[in-house]
Amino acid sequence: MIYRRIETVSDTDIPYLTEILNLPEISHFISINENNYWNYVTETENVFYFKVFNNDILVAATHCEISNKTLYMDIMVIPKYQRNGIATRILQDIKSGKLDIDYKKIEVSIDENNIASISLFEKEGFVCVSKEAELRKYVYINIPDK
Repeated sequence: MIYRRIETVSDTDIPYLTEILNLPEISHFISINENNYWNYVTETENVFYFKVFNNDILVAATHCEISNKTLYMDIMVIPKYQRNGIATRILQDIKSGKLDIDYKKIEVSIDENNIASISLFEKEGFVCVSKEAELRKYVYINIPDK
């Protein structure tokens, strides 16, 4: 997997990613405000949005934010590439330090109806630490000091 950070709002893949993020099957779990989102991820310190390529094909993206050494993140796999282990590889790459982001733990919030994501994160060693409304908070606690 190759990771390319979106650095400016003029990135040529933003219109395509916006289209994917607005698909009902994606927007149900990841919601963005188009008017501000891309400015936010390109201009805010400690916020990173990576496009993920497999064999030169854009297959996914991951939004990462760091606060107090905690990495908050989500993974969006383009629907036609889902169920091929891409999200697993992205998560493993993040956990192994391939993206060179400095953090001590990872936290994710997952809609309780997103069974595929819950399964992925539990399989990768995340532990459910709380539940509020329809969201479950998972934490990865076995990250060595970097």
